[in-house]
Amino acid sequence: SSGINAEYGPDESYCQIVGPEIAEESRQFLVFEECRNLYTMFLKKSSLRKGSMLGSSGFRSFVRTCRVLDILPTVTNADLDLLYISICHQSDIVKCLTFLSFYRLILTLAVRKFPELSLYEALKGFLDRCFENVAVANRG
Repeated sequence: SSGINAEYGPDESYCQIVGPEIAEESRQFLVFEECRNLYTMFLKKSSLRKGSMLGSSGFRSFVRTCRVLDILPTVTNADLDLLYISICHQSDIVKCLTFLSFYRLILTLAVRKFPELSLYEALKGFLDRCFENVAVANRG
């Protein structure tokens, strides 16, 4: 066993060997990797031909497939559009999301969904719900 459980992060024996700081970094890296996988999944659905940035069609596909409006029932499509535009304008590339822009967007949504949780727990919880909805969409 590698000591890493893909769903929950480092297991207890791994944590004892490497210490709590490295174990926490491992958990954070795994969640960051999950976010990258989600981003990559929707790059294919983006209208941009470059394939390295998420355009508005890829973002809309992410919202629909992950059922973001169900995860965050107080958020509207207009709210998501404004967030998308705001985050796009924070980068040098307007009208599309780089991975880091997408990560900022996901963090914003995760904290809005789970304000009482740590950043790691909020992000993990939000991504878990996104991947659950992706799995349901792929079955149907």
